[in-house]
Amino acid sequence: MAPLISPLLSFSSLLALAAAACISSGDQTAINNAFQQGGAGTVVQLCPGAVISISESISFTANDQEISTEGYPTDEMRATIQVASGSNVSTLISGNSFDGIRIKNIQLDGTRPVNGMVVGGGANIEIGGASNGQVVSNIVSKNPRGWSCLHIIQSGDDSKPCTNATVSNNEIGPCGEEGTNAAGNGQWADGISFACTNSIVSNNTITGSTDGGIVLFGAPGTTVTGNTITSSATNKGFGAINMVDNLYGGSYANVLVTDNVITGQKLFSVGVSIGAYVWSFNDPFFLSGPATITNNRFAGNITFPIAINGWTGGLTENCQVTGNDVSQVTKPRSLFADAVTCSAEIKTLFNENADLVYYPPGLTGTTDLQSGFVQATQNATNFICTTGLLPSEQTYEANGLNIVSDSAPFATLHGDIVMQYQGDSNVVVYNTSTGDYVPVWASGHTVSQGCGSPSLCHLSFQGDGNLVTYYNNTPLWSTGTAGVGKTMNCLNAAPWIEILDASGKVVWTTADSS
Repeated sequence: MAPLISPLLSFSSLLALAAAACISSGDQTAINNAFQQGGAGTVVQLCPGAVISISESISFTANDQEISTEGYPTDEMRATIQVASGSNVSTLISGNSFDGIRIKNIQLDGTRPVNGMVVGGGANIEIGGASNGQVVSNIVSKNPRGWSCLHIIQSGDDSKPCTNATVSNNEIGPCGEEGTNAAGNGQWADGISFACTNSIVSNNTITGSTDGGIVLFGAPGTTVTGNTITSSATNKGFGAINMVDNLYGGSYANVLVTDNVITGQKLFSVGVSIGAYVWSFNDPFFLSGPATITNNRFAGNITFPIAINGWTGGLTENCQVTGNDVSQVTKPRSLFADAVTCSAEIKTLFNENADLVYYPPGLTGTTDLQSGFVQATQNATNFICTTGLLPSEQTYEANGLNIVSDSAPFATLHGDIVMQYQGDSNVVVYNTSTGDYVPVWASGHTVSQGCGSPSLCHLSFQGDGNLVTYYNNTPLWSTGTAGVGKTMNCLNAAPWIEILDASGKVVWTTADSS
């Protein structure tokens, strides 16, 4: 009878764990201790309505572990795990390379609006790896301090891939913010970043992703279905569903993207991106299918609902893009978006209000494309260049503009106007309507040897109302408005730049400068 003792004790231990009291408060300590001490199969349940504030990540330690809310509620009674004030942590839950782990019926808040972004930080959830059967269901994940609300990572060994994961019925977002911070770091973040094979991503609601809504990193054999992806009302999203990244040797074999609803509020630059060149200029390899993108519905402010470039189906394989409904996408595009910094070919497609776009040399192999696809006549890349509708003018108050040379443009305006302080200390206004940067005005006072790196040049609309360029703290050029200038207006029509006094009278324009 002795051999029966160990199984009996193991079963008793599981019963004890199942009957353990839920965790009602505290930090990560009790949860991590339970996983470390309990081993495989441990279920840690949080009490309904509990708030757990963490200063370190919660980490799975063995196969088949679970964290969830007692009773598995699907409303606001789900327990909340949030980053504690002042903490440096960015990943709330991690669990790479464990089979069968489950994250269910909880809420995760990275608290970016309160605690800020962590440069180089991880996703709210970091799982995947060499694993089988991981599950994320009925959770909320929002406000990540790093690059994604949910990341299921590849194993790094294609012979032992992450496989058979399920991500379903989750509420994801908001994730990230549009643009860069003062240090030039991108603030955007994905909704779901997914690199598992033969898996399913279904019935998730993703709202306010600012990078990709659902990003497939290869993920051959995976089905993406029944998801509702909506951009933020205030922040641009680059794309809703992305198939642009080169993992698994670039293979998206047997990926199915079907019956998803994609809606742009402020803006999605692209709805479904297919191919290596849709998001970039110079990826060295095509991505490959066969893949099927079918019966998806697009609505609202989406610049390009489907874009294809940098994709091959192989010799006999199939890339099928059929049955997708773009009838509810806003037209004309100029009502909600601008293409000021885009290439000439993207501008052409933008002005044509093209919904479905591909570049013929960038799509090889046997294909099945629905009617309505427009052929780009040149190599159209970087479809995410479009922005929300830009202002017709930008205003700076005295002491409100202080930049070094080669900074981002100090004005990017509706009507294809860009104003730049260049690396030779020249202030230049460009018209980009043709795709090229054509100067329409320049200050003309330059540094022949360039400003150097770090730059010795800076441009300032000073507190005294004078707009001045400097090299090594020596003035090079100015508007001569010291003592009278109050406001600087950047305009999308001549005279392009004007300075006003306190009464609103124009005291200088570009017409006053040779």
